[in-house]
Amino acid sequence: MSMRKKKFTVTVDDHEFVARPGEILLDAAVAAGVELPHDCRIGHCGTCTVEVTNGITVGGETGQCDRVRACQAYVFSNLEIAVEETPKPSQIAGRITEIQEVAEGVVEVTIAPNRRFEFLPGQYCGLQFRGFPKRNFSPTACMSSASFGYNLKFHIKRVRSGQVTPFLGSRIRTGHPVRIEGPFGVAYHRNGRANRLVLAGSGTGFAPIWAIVSAALSESPGREIVLVCGTREYRSFYMAKALEFAAKHKRVSVIPTLEQLPRVSKLLAEGTPAHHLPDLTEDDMVYAAGSPKMVSHVAEMARVAGADFYADPFEASTSSEGSLQRVGRWIEQVKAAATSLLPNVA
Repeated sequence: MSMRKKKFTVTVDDHEFVARPGEILLDAAVAAGVELPHDCRIGHCGTCTVEVTNGITVGGETGQCDRVRACQAYVFSNLEIAVEETPKPSQIAGRITEIQEVAEGVVEVTIAPNRRFEFLPGQYCGLQFRGFPKRNFSPTACMSSASFGYNLKFHIKRVRSGQVTPFLGSRIRTGHPVRIEGPFGVAYHRNGRANRLVLAGSGTGFAPIWAIVSAALSESPGREIVLVCGTREYRSFYMAKALEFAAKHKRVSVIPTLEQLPRVSKLLAEGTPAHHLPDLTEDDMVYAAGSPKMVSHVAEMARVAGADFYADPFEASTSSEGSLQRVGRWIEQVKAAATSLLPNVA
């Protein structure tokens, strides 16, 4: 049989479907009616990440052994893949119950959903305030208690040229209707792990990082955690309450950072979180969220150490076209740092 006519069998859990040589894995699954979790289909959200336990794919590498993005992975043999169980994305309605200024240019928005919104700490969702375009944000835990409740909390930076965030507190206020879509992303807390957690968060990228830390402390208060986070300017440093809570735990090391001098406190380390990570080992679980440059830096450090690394892109949006361009740059940075387009052979 010629290669052109040959088809490969893909096995996921108890399902099988066929794929043509060179066909995109996610496309083959969708065509066969097999549901693989996915969202953007352009390689940046990570929702479609699967583990290739047997077989060969090309493309979609994540920097983690045998894990690929199905929307970017081309099939070149029979495959066996595994999918981590995550909450199924859905859409629900809600309303804003509170908008609180937590630092200059940063607000904490609390939303009451019409029904409980299921997500894994560290995942993100799409928020569409009525009359405004959808934007992605990460639900997080209470900063003073590391607890989650029925209502959802988001840390949001006001972007001057943005189409949504400048209006929080004015045109978008308490009682404003919002549609919540998700959850998405693969940079979430994994239950049942004892590895050291190393987490880097810059700016409002701290939101998913704090969600992961909160979940880890709830599950295993004695787990070793290194939390490195900060902002560019002191006036936007909003996470002090959370860091104070985390530092009360004996095995949690907290390193707050500040990029721009003058520093107003000797407790703040100069630079980005990536500059102050501990020496990584292959046993570490590393998470990063925030500026693309910082995330790429951490990704490279994790790759060199052989550590498991998880990140979802986090970038402000001013327009749909601009957002896609920035996401594209983020993808290229991470690929250059953490992956190479070689066949993935499990």
